[in-house]
Amino acid sequence: MDLTQSSQAVTTSIPKKGDQTLQDAINSFRAVLTPKQLAEFECIRSVPDTDAVLVFTAELDLQRQNQKGKSIARRLFPFLQAVHNFTSVIDTLVSSSPTIAALVWGSVKMTMMIMLNAASYYEAFVELCMELGRICPRFEQYQALFPASERLQDALCTFNACIIQCCRRVIAMPKSWSGWTSPLNPLNPSFWQSFKQAFDSDLQKLRGYSKNVNKEIRLAADQSQHRNNELQRLENEQADRSRRSLSHFMSRTRDELETMQRLQIIRREEVERENKQKLLDSLSTYDYVKPLKQARQKRYPKSAEWIFGTDEFKRWIDGTTPGLLWCSGKMGSGKSIICASVIDYLLTERSSAQSRVTFFFSRFDDSESMKPETILRALARQLVTIQDVSGDIKQALETIQNTPEDISSELSQLLPRLLSRKGAPSWVILDGIDECQREERQTFIKLLKTMLDDGVNAKLFITSRDHPNPIFNGASVNLGQVSMNCSLAQDGMAQFVDQAVQKCLDSEELLVSDQTLINEIKDTLVKHADGMILWATLILRHLCVQPNNEKIREAIALRNLPRNLTEIFNRILDRIVSDEKKNIVQALLPWIVAAKQPLTLSQLEECCLVTPLQEHTIRDRYVNGIHLIDNWFQGLIEIDYETKTVHFIHACVQQFFITASDNPNFTDFHIRIQDADRHIGEICVTYLNFNDFKTPLAQARPPLPPMAPDEICQKALSNEWNWPRFLGLSQKVRGHKRQAANISGTIATCTRARDATIQETIILDHPFLAYASAHWLSHSVNFDEGQCQTWSLWKNMIMYGHELAASPVSEEDHQAIDKALVLWATQNRHSAILYIVSASTKLSEQYHTALFDYVLKDNDVNFLQRMLDAKKWDTELISLCRRAAYNGRLEIIESLFEAGVNMNMPDFTETSQAWSYHLPLTAAVEKGHVKVVEYLLRKGAHPNLQEDIYHTELDAAAKLGGSKGLQVCRLLIDAGANVKNGQALLWSSARGERDITKLLLNAGADVNATYPTVPWELQYVGVEINYPLLSPCANVNKQNGGTFVYRRRTALLAAFSVSKPEVNIIELLVRAGADEGAAPNGRPDLYTKDTPLVLAAKGGSFDIIHYLLDNGARVISFDRIAAEIPADLKSEKDYEELLTRLKRAGQS
Repeated sequence: MDLTQSSQAVTTSIPKKGDQTLQDAINSFRAVLTPKQLAEFECIRSVPDTDAVLVFTAELDLQRQNQKGKSIARRLFPFLQAVHNFTSVIDTLVSSSPTIAALVWGSVKMTMMIMLNAASYYEAFVELCMELGRICPRFEQYQALFPASERLQDALCTFNACIIQCCRRVIAMPKSWSGWTSPLNPLNPSFWQSFKQAFDSDLQKLRGYSKNVNKEIRLAADQSQHRNNELQRLENEQADRSRRSLSHFMSRTRDELETMQRLQIIRREEVERENKQKLLDSLSTYDYVKPLKQARQKRYPKSAEWIFGTDEFKRWIDGTTPGLLWCSGKMGSGKSIICASVIDYLLTERSSAQSRVTFFFSRFDDSESMKPETILRALARQLVTIQDVSGDIKQALETIQNTPEDISSELSQLLPRLLSRKGAPSWVILDGIDECQREERQTFIKLLKTMLDDGVNAKLFITSRDHPNPIFNGASVNLGQVSMNCSLAQDGMAQFVDQAVQKCLDSEELLVSDQTLINEIKDTLVKHADGMILWATLILRHLCVQPNNEKIREAIALRNLPRNLTEIFNRILDRIVSDEKKNIVQALLPWIVAAKQPLTLSQLEECCLVTPLQEHTIRDRYVNGIHLIDNWFQGLIEIDYETKTVHFIHACVQQFFITASDNPNFTDFHIRIQDADRHIGEICVTYLNFNDFKTPLAQARPPLPPMAPDEICQKALSNEWNWPRFLGLSQKVRGHKRQAANISGTIATCTRARDATIQETIILDHPFLAYASAHWLSHSVNFDEGQCQTWSLWKNMIMYGHELAASPVSEEDHQAIDKALVLWATQNRHSAILYIVSASTKLSEQYHTALFDYVLKDNDVNFLQRMLDAKKWDTELISLCRRAAYNGRLEIIESLFEAGVNMNMPDFTETSQAWSYHLPLTAAVEKGHVKVVEYLLRKGAHPNLQEDIYHTELDAAAKLGGSKGLQVCRLLIDAGANVKNGQALLWSSARGERDITKLLLNAGADVNATYPTVPWELQYVGVEINYPLLSPCANVNKQNGGTFVYRRRTALLAAFSVSKPEVNIIELLVRAGADEGAAPNGRPDLYTKDTPLVLAAKGGSFDIIHYLLDNGARVISFDRIAAEIPADLKSEKDYEELLTRLKRAGQS
C-alpha cells in the first residue's frame, strides 16, 4: 500500500473491489425476494441509528408474541451488532452509493423478519446467527484502522458480502426444500444439526474471510506505525535542514513536502478519531446491555405487559404525573423482567426518534455494577456518541479522563447536562439499585433527587424491593408508585405460568398428558406463587422430575408445597445429595459465589480443582461434563447463551449459600465469603505462575529484520505490546497512566502477527488466564502470611512485578509497589498490600502520608501498630496525633500515647502557621470529642497551654457551647485550667450559654475583666467578619440578626452580642458583681453608648431594661436610650410605661 496516500483520497475515492463486492451481494439478495418483499427492500434508504440493534431485537420479540416460549431475539444481538458496526463505518468511508450501508443492514434485517414467519426454521436460524456472531471481526479492533487501509476495507466488505450471500441462501432454502427431509420439531437438536450442515460451507468460507480480516488488521496496524515513523523522520530532517541553512531549507524537493503534508493529514485524522474514542472509552466501557439481554431471555410473551395497563404507567408515559415512577416488588417477583419490558416498550413506541432510552441493571454477581460511579458513567456513555465529542462535552470528558481522584462531582454535573438538552425527553430505566451497598445507594439517590428537583428533561423508572420512602430517607420526592402485587400483575403471573408449563410440555421436560392435571398444576402455581416468578419456576422444575402423575399430585398438594424460597432451596440440596453431586457442587460453589465477575464454563472447568502451589496444568483435574452444571445444581444456576458464563438464577440464591443454614445436614454448603475470596486469590496466584506460561514467553523468536538502535528504543518506549492489554484487561485508572520501557521485551517480541498467534493459542488453551490476570489483586485483599500457602509467591509478585499480572493503576502489567498502588490499596482497603508496605521501613516512610490518611479514615489501629513496630517515627506522629484528636479517633490516640508521643508537643506541619499551631487537646476541644479530651487530660495534656495569646483550650470549649461545651469546660477546670486566662467567660456570655457562664463564674472567672477585640476572633456562629479598624459599638454582622462586637469588651457587654439577649444571663452576671450594671460611666475605656441600658434598648429587650433599672442602673442620656428603641416596638402598650420609668430614673 502507498504510505503517502492522502486522507482525502482515502475517504472520497471509491474502493471499487469492496464496493462492487457488496453491491453484487445485495443484487443477488434481491433476486430471492418476492415482489412484495422486494418493494419493501427498495424503500430502505436511511442508515440505522445508534440504538438500532436494541430497537430491532425488541421489535422481533414483540412480533413473536403469539409464539410460545421465552425470548430468543437476544441471541441475535452479537451478530446484529457486528453488522451494524460495519455499516456505521462504510456509510462515510467506502460506499459510492449513499444507500449501500442501509441496504447491508436492511438485507440482514429483512432476513430476520422473513424467518420470523417461518416458525419451523426461526430457532434454527437463530442458532446459525449465534455461530455467525462468534465469527464476526471485532469492531474495536478495526475501527481506528479502517479509514486509512484500503486492503482492510476490502477484506471487511468481502466478509460482510458473504454474510449477505448467506442470508440469501437462508431465504431461498424453505422454498427449494432441497436436501431436506420431513419437517422436524424445531426444539429437536436433530433439526438444528440438519440446518447447520446445509450451511457448513458458508461457515467455513466466513471463517476464512474472518482470518483474512484479522491478518489485514495486523498489517494495517504495522503500516500505521510505519507511517508515523516515516512522518517523524521527515519532520526531523526538516528541522535539521532548517537549522543548517535557509538555502538548504528552500532546496527540499516538492515531493518531500507533499509526502510529509499527506502523512500529517492522515495522522491528524487518525489521532483525532483515536482521541475521541479514547474519551468515550474513558467515560465507560461497561457492558450495560448484557443484563438487558439476560432479562429478555427470561421473559415470556405478554407476561410482563400488565404494567402498561396500569393507570400509573399511562400517566407517567403521557407526562401528567411526576417524572419518576417507582415500581416495588418482593424478591423474585420479576422486577428485572418488568424493566426489560419497559425498555422495549419505550424503544418501539417512543414518540420521537430523538428521545433517548438509557438504562442500567445492577447485578448482584457483578460488584462493578453496584458502584454509583459505574452507573453514572454507563448512563452518560449512552447519551454521548462520537459525533457529540466536541465543545463543552469534550471538555467535560477530558476533565473526567484526567481527574486523578474521585470524579463523582464531575459525573454529577455531566449527566444532568446531557439529560437537560433541548428536545424530546430522555428515558432513564434503573433496576436493582437495592443491590448497592447502603452508603453507595444513598450517594446515588441523592444525585437522583437533585436531578428531579432541578427539573431535568428526563423521565425515570426505577425498580426496587423497597418502597421509596426508606430509600429517600423520608425526604419529600414527587413520584408515582406501582406495585408488583397489584391486581393486573396477577394476570401477568397467569400468562407466565401458562407459557412456562406449555414450554415444559413441548420440550417433553414435563411428561403429563392429563389435561385436568395440567390445569391443576397451573392453578396451583398461580394461586400460591404470591407474585414470585422464582418460586413458580423452581416448583415447576421440581414437578418435571417426578416419575408419575401421582407424585406430581402429591407435590402440588397444599400440605407439601414449600412455604418460602429457603424451604425450596433446602429441598434442592436434598436432591443434590441424593444424586451424589454434593462434592462437585461444593467445589464449584466458592467460585460462583465469590468470583468478582461471572466465570465461563471453560474457566470453571479449568480452575475449579486446581490446588495452591500446583506447578503446571494438570488436565486430569479438569471437571468432566461441566456443561451439565445446570443439572448438578438442580436449576439454581443458569448459563448465558451468548457468553457461556454461569450465574445464580437470582440474588436470593447467592444469599442462601452465604447465610449459615439452620439445617445441620447442609452446613457443608455454607460459603464464607472471606475464605472463598482468599481461596480464589491463591488459585489466581498459583495459576499465573504456572510453568505453562514460562516456556512460550521465553521461547526463541525468528530473527529480527535490521533495526537501528534508536528505533529499538522508540518501539520499547511505546510499549505497544503486553499481556494485560492483549487480554483486554487494560484498567483505566483516573490520573494513573504508566508506560514502562521494555527494550529487551521489544526485541524478543519481533513480528506482531506471529506473536498474536502464540498468545491467542495460550489463551485458548488457558481460558482462566484472563480472569486470573485481572483479579489476582482483588482476591488477595485478605491474604495473611500465616494462612496463605502462596504468600511468598504473591509477595514476590507484588514487590518485583509480574508479566501476566494486570495492574489496577495503569494500562500495563504490574511492575512494583509505587505511590499509585499504595493509594489504590488505601482506597480499596487492601490489607495485604498495606501489610507489606507497613512492614518495610523504606516503604512506610516513603508513603507515610497516604498510610496515615488511611489510618484516620478507617480507624485501623492494627495497621497503625504494625507501622509503629516497623520503625522509629519522629515528628510525623505528632501531626497524626493532632489529626486523630480532631477526628475523635480515641483508639489511635491511645496507640500513639503508648508509643511515646508527647501530647503537649505542637504540630508544626506545613499546613500549620507558626502563630496558630494546633495541640491535640485543642483540636479535640474544638470538635467536642469529650472522651478524647478526658483521655488526653488524664494522660498529662496541659490544660493551660495557649496556642497563641488570644486562644486557650477553655476559650475553645466556651465557643463550642451546648452540652458538649459544658462537659469539656468542666473537664478542663477540674484538670486545673485557669479561668482567668483567656476569654472563656466573654465567649460563653456572648453565646448565651448560661450553664457554662455559671460554671466559669463559680470557678473564679473575673466578671469585670475587659478584653481587646482582635481581627481573627471577630467571628460568631461561624460567620466570617472583615475587621478593618472597628469603631466602638460597630455593627459587624447585620445580615445575621445584628451581632455586635466591641473594641473593649466585658462579659456583660458581650451578653448583648446576640440578637435576642437572655435576661437570665444578664441576671447571672449582675449578681456575680458586674459593676457595669450600676455605674458604667466610671469606666474610662467605655463610651456612653456602650452602656447596658443603651444596648438593651437597641435590642428591644424591655424585660432587660426593667431588670437593670431594678438593680440600680443609671440613665445617663434618656434621649439616647429612647432613640435606640426599634420603631416597631413603639406601638407596644408597655412602651409608654417604659419611657415614664426611664425619665423618672434619669431625673433621680
